[in-house]
Amino acid sequence: MKKRTGVCGAWLLVVASSLMSARGALSQDVGAAPVREIIKVTERLYRFRETRHYGVFLVTGNGIVVVDPISTGVATWLKQELSKRFTQPVRYVVYSHAHSDHASGAAVFSDTATLVGHAAMLGNMQPPAASAPLTAREKLWDRNTDGLVQPDEARGTLYEADFKRWDRDGNGGLNRQEIWAVRFEGEVRAPDITFTDRATLRLGGVTVELMHLIPNHTDDMTLVWLPSERAIYTADFLTPNRLPRTDLDGGILPGWVEALRQVEQVDFDIVVPAHEATGTKAQVTEQRRYLEELVAEVQKSMRSGLTKEQTIEKVRMEDYAHLLEYEMSRAANVRGVYEILQSMQD
Repeated sequence: MKKRTGVCGAWLLVVASSLMSARGALSQDVGAAPVREIIKVTERLYRFRETRHYGVFLVTGNGIVVVDPISTGVATWLKQELSKRFTQPVRYVVYSHAHSDHASGAAVFSDTATLVGHAAMLGNMQPPAASAPLTAREKLWDRNTDGLVQPDEARGTLYEADFKRWDRDGNGGLNRQEIWAVRFEGEVRAPDITFTDRATLRLGGVTVELMHLIPNHTDDMTLVWLPSERAIYTADFLTPNRLPRTDLDGGILPGWVEALRQVEQVDFDIVVPAHEATGTKAQVTEQRRYLEELVAEVQKSMRSGLTKEQTIEKVRMEDYAHLLEYEMSRAANVRGVYEILQSMQD
């Protein structure tokens, strides 16, 4: 455990000592006015929403636990709403992972709350040098091998949108630091307390279990398990009834599949995701099967010598056409798996 500030009085944090090996984000609809609301899930558990982003909070007799503040604007609004509805202060803010569209804004609660996240967040929050080498997958995009990703090389990736915004030195190409900023730069305050494997928050007679998963969408992903509510909170790596979004940017295989297997072993009934509607345990299994079959089909295609474009055309995953965003993300999912596997070979 790494402790950056103290935990006071009845706020108890119990942390398991075993260390797991280190191994996105849905942008708000452009131009849409943010829609904010609070939705009751169980007697003590609530979702708070801004358009297609969701966090959760758990109300206990001794205080409130907030998970994923989303942004400073959302956190400020939420703090005001909580003060109207409840007499208890926010005692903990838990991060699912360090991506700024989920982790920004926690400082709003720092007057009463302790911030908790996985230890890998600390490294992920540190910007790399502009001269740092591209990751293995990014090098696949860098067709002219100049160490930058130009607009034509960024087509079909997360970085195509707002390219000029992130090209801060104006040289027409994104370096490693600029690519990092797209995911991680924001109003994210480092956790006060970090854990490595598992942690338990105890507050008002209720426990919140934090579980570091095998690296998947990120290497710092935390599953938030609320046993008293028979619920879990998941962000980005698991969205019930929806394909993983677009090209699995930053994703890690086969860890992503194995992380979903880990979730299947947890005792819960309700999945409360950071995007879209709540789901069931059966939908976790569906997600795992989808990704497992997708990886197997892409591997088969690669062994047959098919190109990435041929594989995108061949691997249709039609058994999962009923899932949300199938038309939007199926081809990008195939491309993402192909590139991840290819980057592991090169």
